[in-house]
Parts: sequence; C-alpha cells; structure tokens
Amino acid sequence: MRKAATTRRTSVPSDRVPEAASAAPTSSRADPVLRRLARLAVGRSGADVERLVREARRWARREGRPLTLADLEESFGGEQFARPPEVRRRMAVHEAGHVIVHQALDEGDITLISIEAAHGGVVRTEAPEYRLQTMAAFESAIAVKLAGRAAELLVFGDFIAGSGGSAESDLAVATMIAMEMETGLGFGRHQPLLYRPMADRSHMLALDRQLAADVHARLAAAHEAATSILTLHRDAHAWLAEEIERNGVLEGEALAGVIGQLRSKIAGRTGGPVAVSEVVPKAHGVRSAAASGVGTPRVDVPPQRDDPPAP
Repeated sequence: MRKAATTRRTSVPSDRVPEAASAAPTSSRADPVLRRLARLAVGRSGADVERLVREARRWARREGRPLTLADLEESFGGEQFARPPEVRRRMAVHEAGHVIVHQALDEGDITLISIEAAHGGVVRTEAPEYRLQTMAAFESAIAVKLAGRAAELLVFGDFIAGSGGSAESDLAVATMIAMEMETGLGFGRHQPLLYRPMADRSHMLALDRQLAADVHARLAAAHEAATSILTLHRDAHAWLAEEIERNGVLEGEALAGVIGQLRSKIAGRTGGPVAVSEVVPKAHGVRSAAASGVGTPRVDVPPQRDDPPAP
C-alpha cells in the first residue's frame, strides 16, 4: 500500500564528502551543481549514493587531488542521462499524466516532478497525514499509478515498457494494491471476509484464475478512470507536459506556481475533486460486491483451450 511519502528520499551527507564541501562551501555558483546532483540522485537508494561518492573519491585520489563537485557530477552520470528530445517528450507526457490524475482525485501534495533522474521520471508525492483507508482511497491510488500509461496511450497511441518491468514499477504497485483489496482488506468481490496472506503474489495469480480476473477488473476500471480524467483535462495535461519538458525538474517555488495554475485549470473543468466511481460509473460493478460486506457468488471464468471439457 502507498505510504504517506511515496518516493524514496536520498541525499549525500556532508560528512561523507568533506573535500567537496570545502571546495566551494559558500559560493553561490556551487548551488546549481548541488541541485543537479540532488536531481540525479532522485530514484537512487542511499546505498547507491554512497557507492557513487566512494567511486568519485577514489578517482580523485588516484590523480592525487581533492574531491570536487565535478567529480561527483561525473560519477552520478550527469552527461550519461542527457536524453534525446523525443524521450524527454515521452517522459514529460507520462509524468504529467500522473500529476493530473493525482490532483483531480485530490491525492495530496506534490513536492517534486523530474524527468532528469537517473532511472527515469519521478513524481514525489505526500499523502494527507490522516486519511481513511476506504475503497475509494485505494481505487484512487491505483488510478494515479496507471495514469502515466493512460497518458501515453492518449497522446501517442501506444506506450513504452517503462510502466512495468520491475517490482517497483507502476504496473507492479497497482497490481499489488488491487490484489490486497481482493485478498486481505475486505474489499474483494468474492468472499470479502476471508483474509488470504500474499507471500507469493505471482504464484497466487498464476494458480487462481478467478483472482487474476478480479484483480485485472480493478486495474481496468482504474485505467479507464485515469483515461477519462485525462481526456477531460486534455488541455491542462498538454500544458503541464510542456512545462515539465521545458524545465526538466520542478520543485520549490517553481513547482508551487505550476501546481497552483494546474489546480485552477482542473477546478475550472470539474469544480473540485472527483472520485474514481464518479468518473467511471461501471466501476461500481467492481465495488458493489464488497459494498454489502459479504460479497457475491463467484463468477465463472471461461476455460482456456487446453482445459479439459466440463462434464
């Protein structure tokens, strides 16, 4: 499930780079470099950051000189991640999709948007400190996760594999949330009062075809909701994608200004936050089973071609 802060925060402790700190501790010209390093560190683990700092220090020692900020920037791959325009455009559209749906569903604050991180685009968010974990809250979380893929489909007519491919990907996290709803949180269509631990989710989905169908139905409804929201706010999405592509990174006052304008654009179209079930009425079909608290009869899944015929 999504925590209050939904992205990893990484930093370079000052005591680990004393040479760099002494190189230009008071120079305002160092600020852009430090900000560049912080942006390149987004998406990396603390262990990754420490490893890169050690490598940069090792290079400097081999050359018999102190560690510099330029060494750190080279170690972090400042030049390696200079992406071509078409890639930046695709990433900007994807991340803008996440932001539009996040704001339309009133999912909390956004503290950073970046298409310059080493491992891809990043939207750092913070959910409200106190939030009821209702079915609607989980549906919204899934819709936000799938919004990047939905945005690519709307704008380009296809999508790249970046939405999946790892346990931390959008598709993986969305699937995990949907599966928890079906098996352990009491929101399942079938036997919602039954708690089923998920030690091996892929194993459960592979063996239980009905569960896989129910989980996919939730994902499909959330994807449709994200698509509907993005279609409604198509102009705002295009504007935001251009802002992200032009700036590369939005944070601090610049981000606050962009988010303020975005919220005005969204409110002008809908008058305020919406819910997934309001955007996609048929999502109630997925919700209705658990709404009664006891569920509905199991829905049969058609047999595959290699299944034995029914008696």
